[in-house]
Amino acid sequence: MNTQTLSNMNILTPQDNTKHIYDLVGLCANYGVKKAVLCPGSRCAPLLIGFGKHPDIETISVTDERSAGFIGLGIAQQSGKPVVLVCTSGTAAQNFAPAVTEAFYQNVPLIVLTADRPTKWIDQWDGQTIHQEKLYAPHVKSSFVYDKETDDAGEKALALALDWAKGPVHLNIPIEEPFYPSSLNEIRIATKGHAYIAFRQTNTKFAQEKKYEIDKSIWAELKSELNRAKKVMILGGQGEPNSELVDLLSRLDAPMIGDVISNLHSANGVIKSADLIFKTGEERLMVSKGHAYTSLRQTSTEFTKNSERFKPDFLITLGRSIMSKNLKLYLRKHKPKVHWHIGLGMVGDPFQSLTKKVRVSPVQFFKEWRDRKIKVNDQSKYQRALADIQKLVDEDLRLKLDDAEFNYFSAAQKLISELPENSVLHLGNSMPVRIANFIGMKDSTVDVWCNRGTSGIDGVVSTAVGHALAETERMHTLIIGDLSFFYDRNGLWLNHKFPQNLRIVVLNDSGGGIFNMISGPSNQGDLTELFTTPHNRTAELTAKEFNMAYWRAGSMDELGEVIKDFQPGILDVFTDMNTNTEVFKRIATIVT
Repeated sequence: MNTQTLSNMNILTPQDNTKHIYDLVGLCANYGVKKAVLCPGSRCAPLLIGFGKHPDIETISVTDERSAGFIGLGIAQQSGKPVVLVCTSGTAAQNFAPAVTEAFYQNVPLIVLTADRPTKWIDQWDGQTIHQEKLYAPHVKSSFVYDKETDDAGEKALALALDWAKGPVHLNIPIEEPFYPSSLNEIRIATKGHAYIAFRQTNTKFAQEKKYEIDKSIWAELKSELNRAKKVMILGGQGEPNSELVDLLSRLDAPMIGDVISNLHSANGVIKSADLIFKTGEERLMVSKGHAYTSLRQTSTEFTKNSERFKPDFLITLGRSIMSKNLKLYLRKHKPKVHWHIGLGMVGDPFQSLTKKVRVSPVQFFKEWRDRKIKVNDQSKYQRALADIQKLVDEDLRLKLDDAEFNYFSAAQKLISELPENSVLHLGNSMPVRIANFIGMKDSTVDVWCNRGTSGIDGVVSTAVGHALAETERMHTLIIGDLSFFYDRNGLWLNHKFPQNLRIVVLNDSGGGIFNMISGPSNQGDLTELFTTPHNRTAELTAKEFNMAYWRAGSMDELGEVIKDFQPGILDVFTDMNTNTEVFKRIATIVT
């Protein structure tokens, strides 16, 4: 009996149940999706088949949904294009949640497609059936049900993911049986059509940064505030690499501060060591010797007594989260009189000082500022004071690391200084990103990425894998802590060719060393091990399992030898947790 006969008998065929799903696949391609990360399953079969059949979408199969979500995140970040995630029904969908949440706080357009049982089978003890509608709320721009009656939800979701501040959207897709075609020849995917034509007509809306009109009153107010402000500070939070933005900011005659995750390290005169500059007290002065020690001691004492002299009258922030804890504490204590934030999407107020939100892209704002030739009061004295301290803390850090036993600060400094030009650096959460923030980035050709949306240690390996898959012409180097690496080993498990441009450095101190540095956990006696979780694992067997090259280094000499020929693979850098703790105490206040 053929499918036409079945249709005439009012019996649903696979084509009846899946046509709208194949239409959705075509729509995704029309909206710029080039890659889809697919997790195997049965209920999601029409989605797997549809994306697998589409000629313009590359599919990447990943068994572990949590890893798959972060791989999709990395691909979307590096490519700047929306990426589809697909999984089957049940708890599989819940495993996307960490990556979806990270995408929400980093404005990454993930198109999350979760297959589902028909509504009538929820809570009926049917296999792999849970409540999936709005599963990721409130950490998506919106959630939709996509079925034959609501197939317009596909276009609404895709447009929303790419409009205003980009971000993840969720389409939950109830799928009726039968859904397996008897032959792949039956599959028809429209690569063009009315949706495609409509998209092409408005393509500039998504192909380039959308411009929003800035009211004239904003510019009048900016001039007024700049005329009043004796000290103006530009502060960059986490942001994607953007050479145009860096060029615009470099033209402003005002002090600029940027953490390592701001990607402002190539801007002229940017202050990179806020965590060292904006902390006070004598604890950082106990190891340095010589001229730098004397100068820094004098400067630190002056800073302590006259710390308000660095308080900005007018603070302008852009980007997302601020890494530097000491700078956050400083600005909470010494609040600016005026604080503007420039940017789209959600705006935080980490210093509890925000007075205005200007909801346009920073590139647009600073370009119009330049074109309007709006001047800033002379900031040379303010800039020089911060630049002088930057030089001193750089020298102080160098002296302290030179005087210490082998530790992961020195190791990271060596690795970062030897990164290839025009490469990509990925930083694990917890200590690696903090270490890199103390050290600072000097090479303007290196891009920096880190999952600081939620600052979790989960999914870091997977995210770096996604970046490497998206940009195969550049070398990617991940510096990650041991617990975070072992936690996400499934990020190396692809049903797909593994990227050949990824180097992984594991800072292996046999546990979570940061908890020796936080005053609370470190004071819990024998129970401290519940936080530090000591272990004796190495990455050697993991490298062997995934057919990756493996190196190990336990001294600066060994590290130097490895770096000479460090190719894609895994490098274990072994350091002592207690030594790392002592070095940290020398160069920084204890993390709280």
